[in-house]
Amino acid sequence: MWDIVACVIAALAMIWAIYRDRSSDNSELIERIHDLETNVSGHSSKLDRLEQETDELETTIRNLEKQIHQMDLKIERILVILENK
Repeated sequence: MWDIVACVIAALAMIWAIYRDRSSDNSELIERIHDLETNVSGHSSKLDRLEQETDELETTIRNLEKQIHQMDLKIERILVILENK
């Protein structure tokens, strides 16, 4: 009789230990997932900002290319005028 009671108590203690370990693992995993989600949202906002800056830089580069082309045309005109004189 006492052997059965001891086995039941030991089984309950083992089940409690397994449950406690899994619950602590779950909370730790939930914390890690939360940290990862926070990092991902931070990175996505940074990526959005970088995309906007890239678009602005592309626009600026196009404007500079147009200005350089206009200056080339003006320099060619000046050279033609100087060669004719």
